[in-house]
Amino acid sequence: MDLEITLKILILVLVIGTIYAWYQFYQILVKRCDTCSVGLMKSPFKSKCFVGALFFTAALALAIYAFSLI
Repeated sequence: MDLEITLKILILVLVIGTIYAWYQFYQILVKRCDTCSVGLMKSPFKSKCFVGALFFTAALALAIYAFSLI
C-alpha cells in the first residue's frame, strides 16, 4: 500500500471521527447528552467532547495538508 492510499484512508477515518465528535458536542449544546459529565452550570466548551472535536479537527487538517504535499 503506497502513501497516497494510506493518507486517503486516514482522511476518511478522520472525517468520520470529526463528524461524530462535533455531533456529540452538539448534543451537549442542546442538553440531550446523557454520556458526558458536564454539569448544569458548567460551560459546554470545557467538556471532553469539545476538546475531542478540536483534536479530531486538527488531525484532519494535518492529514489534508500532508495529502496536499504528495
